[in-house]
Amino acid sequence: MKKILYIFIQIIALNCIGQNLVPNPGFEQYTICPVGFSEISSYLLWDSYSESPDYFNTCSTNANISPPNSYPGFQYPQSGDAYTGFCPFHSQFQNTRELIGAQLLSPLVVGQKYFISFYINSGGQHQATIATNKMGVKFSTVPYSFSNPAPINNTAHFYTDSIITDTAKWTKISGSFIADSAYSYIIIGNFFNDSLTDTISFGTNSVFAYYYLEDVCVSTDSLYCENWLGVKEQSVNKEDVTIYPNPCTNELNVKYNNVPYEQTTLSIIDIFGRIVMQVKTQESEYTFNTEKLPAGLYLLKAETGRTVATVKVNKE
Repeated sequence: MKKILYIFIQIIALNCIGQNLVPNPGFEQYTICPVGFSEISSYLLWDSYSESPDYFNTCSTNANISPPNSYPGFQYPQSGDAYTGFCPFHSQFQNTRELIGAQLLSPLVVGQKYFISFYINSGGQHQATIATNKMGVKFSTVPYSFSNPAPINNTAHFYTDSIITDTAKWTKISGSFIADSAYSYIIIGNFFNDSLTDTISFGTNSVFAYYYLEDVCVSTDSLYCENWLGVKEQSVNKEDVTIYPNPCTNELNVKYNNVPYEQTTLSIIDIFGRIVMQVKTQESEYTFNTEKLPAGLYLLKAETGRTVATVKVNKE
């Protein structure tokens, strides 16, 4: 089933301009709700490329993996209802790295410049009170797995030297590189050994670093990764937006609790991060005609000059 879905997505992606080459970039598409840790296989088109990353989704009945009250740290999703998490450093096990990987929607073109971005957030609870640097991206021509992990060889196509300590807000990591091979796979994590990784402990029982990961983007368009599903502030209040019916068929009604006369941008965004419908309005209610919108999962984003709120939408 995963293979069939991937082929379908790849066919669509080949016809897109200014697209996100990362499948399921916000980890919203899943097969089953997670019931425990290490269930990276629950969400589609991503896998463990080393050790056992975790999946967090509000659909879970396990409070430890149901945002915002996730065990490693309190955090709302950057967008939608889900995020993934990984350990990039462990004080008790040398060079321990959890890595997350996926096959890109199409291979990179040699000589082409690509722009990369993703959001991370430090856990900060229980023993996850170590912050680290070297979070980055590596591209590969071959896939890896739990049993055949990607190498930790002190190289990455893009990484940050900043130690990410923020446990309250999502931190956007972004950069660019020129492809030197026709890479087909993306891997996210820390690819540097302990001696080259800088850390800060900010707890009384600091054992490991842990980061949530959201909204991954790789594109040839410099503005695409900058704008898609981006937020001006971490202010995601689903109570500010009412949508109905959901699932929708021919129309989707949106009510947004905005400030009078303040312009609101309402966008419907598909799983590739593309804006498929958008309107700017000063009214507090709007109705989208969704009759010709393909069936599937979307995000409704309501954005003002101050806040952004997102809600998951199903189109039947």
